[in-house]
Amino acid sequence: MAGSLRIVPLGGLGEIGLNMLLVEADGAAVAIDCGVLFPERPGLGIDLLLPDFTYLRERPGLLRGVVLTHGHEDHIGALPRLLSEFPVPVFGPRLAASLAGEKLRRNGIGITIEVLAPGSRFQLGPFVIEPIHMTHSIVDACALAIETPRGVVLHTGDFKIDPRPVDGRTADLDRVAEWGREGVLVLLSDSTNVEHEGACGSESDVGPRIEEAMRRIPGRALLTTFASHLHRVQQVVDACQACGRHLAIAGRGFEDSTRLAGELGYLKAPRGGFLTIDEAMSVSPSEVAILISGSQGEPSSALSRASEGRFKNLSISPGDGVILSSRVIPGNERAVHSLLNRFARLGASVHHGHESGVHVSGHAYREELRTIIKLTKPRYFVPVHGEYRHLALHRELAGEMGIPLDRCFLLEDGDVLEIDDTGPHTGEKIPAGRVLVDGSGEGEIGLEVLRDRHRLSEDGFVVAIVAVNPQTGQISAEPELITRGCLREGETPDSLDEARDAVMDQLRELTPESRADFLEVEEEVRRTLKRYFSRIRGQRPLIVPHIFEM
Repeated sequence: MAGSLRIVPLGGLGEIGLNMLLVEADGAAVAIDCGVLFPERPGLGIDLLLPDFTYLRERPGLLRGVVLTHGHEDHIGALPRLLSEFPVPVFGPRLAASLAGEKLRRNGIGITIEVLAPGSRFQLGPFVIEPIHMTHSIVDACALAIETPRGVVLHTGDFKIDPRPVDGRTADLDRVAEWGREGVLVLLSDSTNVEHEGACGSESDVGPRIEEAMRRIPGRALLTTFASHLHRVQQVVDACQACGRHLAIAGRGFEDSTRLAGELGYLKAPRGGFLTIDEAMSVSPSEVAILISGSQGEPSSALSRASEGRFKNLSISPGDGVILSSRVIPGNERAVHSLLNRFARLGASVHHGHESGVHVSGHAYREELRTIIKLTKPRYFVPVHGEYRHLALHRELAGEMGIPLDRCFLLEDGDVLEIDDTGPHTGEKIPAGRVLVDGSGEGEIGLEVLRDRHRLSEDGFVVAIVAVNPQTGQISAEPELITRGCLREGETPDSLDEARDAVMDQLRELTPESRADFLEVEEEVRRTLKRYFSRIRGQRPLIVPHIFEM
């Protein structure tokens, strides 16, 4: 009999982002995607969150390779970290392979990503894998049919069922249905938009709305979207040509993506090519549009700097307009609204989201999710890619479609679904979580460091300098306290005389031998000041004793 099959999510189940899931059988595992999550509230020096690779570290040789479903950062962004530790082969569709390949080169990792063509099949350990073309908000998205010794696992990847995609390549539902007829053991399906009834609409519907918005803008039209959304970029190019506007590119994200898209043949550039910002500012405002990076209000983005008058020589005038052709990622609402408010104060009109028809989602709504369940007819169902409420709703939807709820499994990161001769089993927990990456990108941040940073941001720090004679244990002078972020407005250093007295009183109670032990003095100073600031001032600053020989 076949051995057990294990589904092991390391990220993406319980949050939108951080996607990484292991399919494991016969002592081998393949990872589906390896992405990052951007913190909802940037700060304390944390730029990125990565999956925890502890499970793989504890099982050397388990991971045989990584297969990518598409090229979004929440699916490829953690690859350099993974491959620096586990140099396994990587496979992915064409655009994802190109985007991830550039990322690996920048990080000095010499692994070439093998390009997968839909309908092709390849073997990786005990697995035979076939990518299936799907539609999403990025070119070359695919689902994965993974043949394992126990049965077929079908992972949808991120998808929608677009009836009229910009490039004419519809999702290969015929092949999905064929796998359903052959028999799907486990379906893993995208849950992002399970709260929305109906179908999410076609990407082709967006182009005419962008053109309409552009025609309503008498001045310069600034437009932003995700840089990787090449079908959206192509529709911007087409709208500009229909409106008689030249198109300029601003921001590294679009500079890189349009260059790569041109090289791969995914983008037909405007006649005459793209303008630079300097060239755009010399053209009549009504005859130019600017594709600019920064759809999530990132403080350092080109769009954010433009709203503050800090981007090259790009200035905003009354009559200009901003078209935000993207969804606002949860957690970024405040930054995006602040951005749009700044443009409104400058006299620019604002057109954004579903309200103006200038954006449509790349994730399936409920009717599309039903279609996938109906076509695959899986024995077991696991919702993926979503927060807990999305996963729970998707499980209920699968139950409504006729899959018994005891065969629909609501897993979160670190939960394991194991299927063997006796049936499915859950309950095992493995190490999983979020690894914090320093803003420098150079190292991981532990929880202790993060706690210290949080305390510093709220209550500041105190450096206590004490001079001790190591021969006699005599305190040579009154302790000196240097503070940052502790004193309230109007307070002077003299306000801490009571703290100094408390330290001296405590040190006097020690024997001369104890005072000659600098480590003991350091601990006593730390304990005394913590007690003082907590009880007397209601603060918890970071206490840093410095004991030196006098």
